[in-house]
Amino acid sequence: MIALNVLLTILQQGLCYALVAMGVYISYKILDFPDLTVDSSFPLGGVVCIFLVQAGCPFIVALLCAFVAGGLAGLITGLLHVKAKISNLLSGIITMTGLLSINMAISKGRTLIPYSGSTTIFNNAFIKLFGSDIHIQALGKILILVIVVVLLKIILDLFLKTKTGFMLRAVGNNEQMCTSLGSDCGTYKILGLVIANAMVGLAGAIYGQYMNYFDNTSGTGMVVIALASVIIGCALFKNAKHIKGTTAVIVGAIIYTAALNVVIAIGVPTTYLKLVMAVIFAIILVLNGFVLNKDKKARKGA
Repeated sequence: MIALNVLLTILQQGLCYALVAMGVYISYKILDFPDLTVDSSFPLGGVVCIFLVQAGCPFIVALLCAFVAGGLAGLITGLLHVKAKISNLLSGIITMTGLLSINMAISKGRTLIPYSGSTTIFNNAFIKLFGSDIHIQALGKILILVIVVVLLKIILDLFLKTKTGFMLRAVGNNEQMCTSLGSDCGTYKILGLVIANAMVGLAGAIYGQYMNYFDNTSGTGMVVIALASVIIGCALFKNAKHIKGTTAVIVGAIIYTAALNVVIAIGVPTTYLKLVMAVIFAIILVLNGFVLNKDKKARKGA
């Protein structure tokens, strides 16, 4: 029974984090932009969503507003970097820091805000069809998350096949090529950051509805989870030509979530969870660097 509970938790949390990972995949992997805005755009989506739901707004509209709020956070970071000529790392830090106050202002200083029985994506007539058993209900929640994740993955994959998506890749791979094609690299950077943080904001709203409360500290370390998911997924499937990057990071998010939950399940106090996250991420980076160096040596030897 314990193993079943852990498995269900891994799948639910992993799919929530997969949305964040797909957003960070755009900024980190495609744009080559280390965006720290994620740590604040995640709770921003959560607080906007719960504020609107408690005000009587339908949860679907609240989720869309959280998506837009996250996109606006990415827009600010993009403008700071492109228009104000601030470095990518500092642009994200500035936006992240400013959003801490905005999130606190929207939540009126409260750290935890419960949904208190409000209708959400995980508390509605559809979920009630699965009965009162918490394990069966968890399967219903997983089904909803799978639908949302797969739908957004398909939309993102289709977008990346468009001319705009191609130019986003060009900006990350070679800005000079993008410029030679007569395109404004800055505009595409801003667009990429808007899309990335919009997905993160949506993820924050969905995660809050999954937890059934908003936590103002939920964004702390989120960029670590997302980056670890991206690195794990891309490392595992780097030689798989038919596996898309979005699919890889979804799998990476589930694997990383599994590692965290296994650590908790064996008795490590939750007090040390952030430390465990940092250690696991460091190990992933070391192993990834080792694999990359090994590949480089193999290519030189060939």
